[in-house]
Amino acid sequence: MLQDFRERGRWLARNVLPHEVLIRAKLSAVSVYGLDIEDVIQEMYARILSQPSLEAIRYPRQYAVQTAKAIVIDHVRHSRVISITSSGSLDALDTPVLEATTEERLEFQGEILAVADALAQLPSMCRETLILRRMEGLSQREVAQRLKISEKTVEKHMANGVRLLIKIFGRGGKSRVRTSFKKEEACIEDVRDKPRD
Repeated sequence: MLQDFRERGRWLARNVLPHEVLIRAKLSAVSVYGLDIEDVIQEMYARILSQPSLEAIRYPRQYAVQTAKAIVIDHVRHSRVISITSSGSLDALDTPVLEATTEERLEFQGEILAVADALAQLPSMCRETLILRRMEGLSQREVAQRLKISEKTVEKHMANGVRLLIKIFGRGGKSRVRTSFKKEEACIEDVRDKPRD
């Protein structure tokens, strides 16, 4: 826990702290009654630290500015005294969203193709279960009803699917030697052939 907190602190120092001057400048351009810039900055850091995964934040500067803007908006919503000039000055917090470069777009397309390829390698029930649960957002019970299987079987398919995806992506997306992968697939097929609960 302490190590994780230290790693998060290092991430903030590398990715957000260099932009604090910019964020403070943008906040000082906002005229909102009762707004304390120090409080906004501290709350911004607290909200960013509370995120489950900091590595998922692709553009830390924009994320930090948007977090600060959300804090200011929350302050305006909950404030009893709202200045007429408050609403117009929130535009000062806007940051231009950087367009993805051609290289980034190609990389993203490659990532999508890798995920599609990995899903295609999964046994059909594992793939269908993962898609329904993670992409369509259905609950375990809804997936079980749709596939006409028990919730316990949905859980097994999810676990097997995730385990196989970890094996695929744990090697950087490179496929494993086919012989051993086929053995695992056969094990998973055995799970499907068992009587349903």
